[in-house]
Amino acid sequence: MLQLATILGNIALATAAAIDIRQTAATQVAKISSVENVIVRSNGLILATNMNSPNLYAIDPVAKTSSTALSVTGATGLSGIGEISPDVFAVIGGGKSIYKVDFTSTPPKSSLIKTITEANNLNGLATFSNDTILVADAGKGNVYRFNVLTGAYSVAISDPTMAPSGSIPFGIDGIKYKDGTVWYTNIFKNSFHKIPVDATGKATGTVTTLWTNLMGDDLCFGPNGKIYVATNSKNSVVEVDPAVGKANAVASVTGSTSCAFGRTEKDKNVAYVGGGQGVYAATITV
Repeated sequence: MLQLATILGNIALATAAAIDIRQTAATQVAKISSVENVIVRSNGLILATNMNSPNLYAIDPVAKTSSTALSVTGATGLSGIGEISPDVFAVIGGGKSIYKVDFTSTPPKSSLIKTITEANNLNGLATFSNDTILVADAGKGNVYRFNVLTGAYSVAISDPTMAPSGSIPFGIDGIKYKDGTVWYTNIFKNSFHKIPVDATGKATGTVTTLWTNLMGDDLCFGPNGKIYVATNSKNSVVEVDPAVGKANAVASVTGSTSCAFGRTEKDKNVAYVGGGQGVYAATITV
């Protein structure tokens, strides 16, 4: 949620006692204002969203160039994005709608799948299966299971750890799924959590809280089995061993909002990070 970096300004956040600060500066690969979320295509190009624009941006991390891949018709802004089939993506538009963006055609095309009318503020998105995504509603504090083929949806998870708090009604933010576990942040509660789920996305156990003293925005999985969390106004990306929960800061990016790892042999250990001034690259030692 990039706007928080601007809203919070220079408000100091408590430094987590469990954080081992060993940050290195990342390299800027594209200058784009207010990047919200990033994902990497199989061809190595990075896609970036902005909550204030319907444009989906394409970044070449080698040439360090950027362009508008397409404008998503009907969307006022874009946030969470996930790959639902090879080179086909689901993206949140306008806080309530789910769109499909298809790069298998030339030029790429976008289409509305469905609007979740009762949603308050959709933000995070995780690919769950071949036909299903999980969508975090930051305004209501729950997670929708959404079928990208039919548009059918229902609330899959709702928990107090997802609830909004503070002067801005924004709770659960980043969300990802892997191997039967949903990982998510609550940005204003400065917390990071996980919960086991079944094949339908329903919770099968209780929430485990990894921390409650560090702001977390979106997150991504690394090639080394670890999780990486962008910390927004804390201006860093932290590495988390899922078995331990301890966070180690590995890169500094101003207003970091999201991350995604490269998909080619040359950049598989590179985390591409969205931030207040664009997209950055940080090589992660594995």
